[in-house]
Amino acid sequence: MRIIHRYLLREYLNMFILCSIGFLVLLVGNFLFEISNFLVDKRASLSVICLLVYYQIPYLMMDVFPAAVLFGVFLSLGRLSKDREMDVLRTSGLSFPRLTYPLLLVTFVLCIGAYFFNDYAVPAGNHRYEQEIRKMIYKDFIPFVQENVVIKGPQGRFFYLRRVNERTQEVEGVMIYQTEGRQYPIMITAATGRIEEQWWHLKNGHYYELDEDGYISTVVEFEELVEDVGEDLSFFTRFSKGVDEMSRAELKQKMLIYAKSGLSIASFAVTYHLKVARPFAGVVLAFLAVPFATLMPRYGRIWGMALSLLLIMIYFFMTVLFRELGVSGLVQPFWAAWIPNLFFLVIGIILLFRVIK
Repeated sequence: MRIIHRYLLREYLNMFILCSIGFLVLLVGNFLFEISNFLVDKRASLSVICLLVYYQIPYLMMDVFPAAVLFGVFLSLGRLSKDREMDVLRTSGLSFPRLTYPLLLVTFVLCIGAYFFNDYAVPAGNHRYEQEIRKMIYKDFIPFVQENVVIKGPQGRFFYLRRVNERTQEVEGVMIYQTEGRQYPIMITAATGRIEEQWWHLKNGHYYELDEDGYISTVVEFEELVEDVGEDLSFFTRFSKGVDEMSRAELKQKMLIYAKSGLSIASFAVTYHLKVARPFAGVVLAFLAVPFATLMPRYGRIWGMALSLLLIMIYFFMTVLFRELGVSGLVQPFWAAWIPNLFFLVIGIILLFRVIK
């Protein structure tokens, strides 16, 4: 690697780290503001508040990452363009692609790291955060109702509960899927149920046996079925996970089970694809920012900050919009996750060819 490449990378990484810290501080402040009423109502101690912030930092860092990359590229290359350093480097014989490829390569490596961070650290932090919130709710004995509870239970069973009321010990929209200890899987669905310790009294449902290919071979309809699940209801409400608390592997497993049961998996599928699209948004935005920054040599830093803010707002707006379209079924989950990235990538390619010419 040439000295000039190390110089460019140092400028970029310094700005990237500075922007990451700055944006993270802002998001932590906003997070505390959003939950301030809840914390006051629960009389949360300083140690609990710090713990909640600690568990949320991985999630907030993933929100910060694409913005920090975009601002880092704009501010670093914008300064070099404003000071005419980029012009000097290009007139010395270095082509624009050869000059900037290490920056894009390093950003790609950062995106790979962000992917694994998003798939392991973020779900773990979200799950711990939700557990702390539940502890605070349980402390005051407030009736607790959860929706869309998903968990792996005892004896290799997977449970989906559309609605759980722990105060009345009632459940709605029950699905139990079991593979362990059996030659072929079984699945039990029920409209409602009542729980007495480890015994579940399920009503108005069906008992399915599946063959080796996953197709239904036997169906038995029942008005009431008593099932021993091995644990009381608190086990399921305490250890259940939402989609933001699962890794891609866990989401994939749940999607396969729900698809066999006929349940909608749109929300799971969009989140599954977003777990890849979000981390790699960094390299897409860097690909866009590199030519943008060099097209404004006289006002690099001023225009860089203004355009970075505008572009990141458009990116997050498109991400939220297409996520909702994907969940509602209007757009395929894969495209709902990737259209914002592809949109900015196309713009980046067009601008890059313009700069090269």
